[in-house]
Amino acid sequence: MIFESIIRSRKAGHAVRSGPLGPYMDGFVAAAATVGYTERSLYDLILGASQFARFLAEAGVTDVQQICDRHLRDFIGQLPVWQCCNGYSMPSVRGNRGARGLLRYLRISGIIPPEPSVEHPYSWVLDDWLKFLERQRGLAAKSLSLYRGHVEPFLLDLGQDATPDRLAELSSARVREYVQRQAPRFARSTRKDLVIALRSFLRFAFDVGNLRRDIANTIGRVPCFALDRLPRGPKWEDLPKLLATVDRSTKLGRRDFAILLTLMTYGVRAGQLSGLRLDDVHWRDARITFPAAKRGRPINAPLTAAVGDALLQYIREGRPNSAVREVFLSSDPPFQPLAAGSVYNVVSRAFRQSAITSPHQGSHAIRHAWATRALAQGQRLKTIADLLGHRSIESTRIYAKVDYAQLRSVGLPWPGEARS
Repeated sequence: MIFESIIRSRKAGHAVRSGPLGPYMDGFVAAAATVGYTERSLYDLILGASQFARFLAEAGVTDVQQICDRHLRDFIGQLPVWQCCNGYSMPSVRGNRGARGLLRYLRISGIIPPEPSVEHPYSWVLDDWLKFLERQRGLAAKSLSLYRGHVEPFLLDLGQDATPDRLAELSSARVREYVQRQAPRFARSTRKDLVIALRSFLRFAFDVGNLRRDIANTIGRVPCFALDRLPRGPKWEDLPKLLATVDRSTKLGRRDFAILLTLMTYGVRAGQLSGLRLDDVHWRDARITFPAAKRGRPINAPLTAAVGDALLQYIREGRPNSAVREVFLSSDPPFQPLAAGSVYNVVSRAFRQSAITSPHQGSHAIRHAWATRALAQGQRLKTIADLLGHRSIESTRIYAKVDYAQLRSVGLPWPGEARS
């Protein structure tokens, strides 16, 4: 299959062939055709790649070795912007996907070198701190990403003051000013995470001699008290409405139905569902194993008939052919494992379509509803903690606040009722 068999316009084909990527378009088309694109999606991919190729030619790029991520950013920046239903805006999917796919093909094939890593003025201290958290404190990859996401923007805000000769003179006033500037953007729990990450970083920088003064304790803590809030989830009785929003006659519907039903049955996190592998479903033993989350324990549970049927229908009639071992895959080529954020999107879409009233409408809302129902049915906190994968039962105690039957049993009578 060659480029002209997809893009039949002679004018567009000549513009691409005469540019720096002309000799490589046939190889890209052949590679994309083997991944599993439909005829229409393959056309959209190649059309987007050809738009990127013409953009490079018009930008005066004559040598394929000159192509880098800067050209990709410039190309995406001039694409038309779409408004999504959730209020976010995004560039044209066709051009974005085609350009990224073409650049990835060129690098995998060794036609162009990988983009060189950018050395930031703060890398020297940030990388050492993250290694310390991983090796000495045992933080999980997700926690490291969270900490990095709070401290890296702070160092970026410092700019040249984050170099070895200037960071030593960092003042507490500068740090407090940054926190005060960022705080209005975040919820209370996120502000707490920001302060914890900054205090940890500043304490490490002082201990290794990168700061002359220990200013970590000059940043005020954000007060957050254990069990000071109620679980944020819908009523369990409303959750079947989520399943009713799915069209199971389509491949995408079969996947989304299996996702929703599995979340409702086991109350697992989105990351545990996205990490579920084919080998974790033990059909003969009627068991299912979800991977551990937050350094907790894996969850071993009976495989119910309803979930088994939903998974089997998706695997047989909806899941793309792929060597990937994860159960749930994206619906678009190249059919990568579904990310935790995509699981959230599946649930959020079902909430919107079902019009269920809930303060939180993601996958964690189902987890809250599941735990609340389990407690109302008389399950012990320890049992619920084990089923949720909590390392400490203290994480499960919040659900006792909405067990109204048990709360009524320990409540004192109203004084007026006692006299009567």
